[in-house]
Amino acid sequence: MSRVPLERKILSENDRIAAELRARFQQHGILCLNLISSPGAGKTTLLERTLEGFVPGERVAVLTGDIQTDNDATRLARFGFPVRQITTGGTCHLDARMVDRALADWHVQDLNLLFIENVGNLVCPASDDLGEAAKIVILSVA
Repeated sequence: MSRVPLERKILSENDRIAAELRARFQQHGILCLNLISSPGAGKTTLLERTLEGFVPGERVAVLTGDIQTDNDATRLARFGFPVRQITTGGTCHLDARMVDRALADWHVQDLNLLFIENVGNLVCPASDDLGEAAKIVILSVA
């Protein structure tokens, strides 16, 4: 019996898609930031305060992830910037494929800044690469 070495990372498909996203963002000069935190720590509030500081017409957009609702997307849409909801249907974090699909019909070349509001959780790993330039971790201290 011969053995076949299996050294491929389980998450290699995510890493490949994330690398493609990162290259696309860099090609178009887009800063992509991934906001992560536990539920209720303030990701959406931080985005509201940030978006209200931009003048209309700024090249800013938001992808927001949630397990079941579009509440955050509704809150953020009132600022007039493109917002798209990614409803995960039970998955407790975003992955690169979800981000890629959400951006499929957007003209990303028209953006300078893309925020990804990841699903708030305390269980799933938040380390999945989404093609972002940086992760912003929001902590809430009681």
